[in-house]
Amino acid sequence: MVSLLRAEFFNVLNHANFASPNTTVFANGAVSASAGLITSTVTTSRQIQFGLKLIF
Repeated sequence: MVSLLRAEFFNVLNHANFASPNTTVFANGAVSASAGLITSTVTTSRQIQFGLKLIF
């Protein structure tokens, strides 16, 4: 029996690339609560996947 194990790591250091902050300051005459907030990232987060192949 032969077994093969494989592991793949993407963005292993988890370096965050933040998106641009919300530039809307005034909405309908009132100050926006989300003005200047960064709510998302440009790249994906850390991903790890494993694979196992068994040959009998």
